[in-house]
Amino acid sequence: MRSLVPALALTILALPAAAHAQGNPAPQCAVSVQFASYAMGIDRPAFDRVQALLKRDRGVRSVEVQRWGREGETNLCVHVRKASDARRIFGRVKAVLPARPRGPIVVEARGGLRFEAPRAH
Repeated sequence: MRSLVPALALTILALPAAAHAQGNPAPQCAVSVQFASYAMGIDRPAFDRVQALLKRDRGVRSVEVQRWGREGETNLCVHVRKASDARRIFGRVKAVLPARPRGPIVVEARGGLRFEAPRAH
């Protein structure tokens, strides 16, 4: 029983960090794009299109890449130059996503904007 207590404490401490890394965008992100997987990797072409779009957009100040999974799962945290750029970038990212991506993709922006790409069948 005594050896179970430290193991349980470590498990409880690890849970919030894992939950944050996987799906909750950091509050400082003006726009976040979350690429997840159904046990076959993320939609790499969609990921590459989003990264290229963000690299070209003058409203993007910087992009933090947060890798969290074994199959390429990644969150992109986008920092913008002006607050008004967030809504525009949200729309542009949403527009380049495929109709049926290989894995789950979620785009969120300040102000409560949220888009989940439909599942591929």
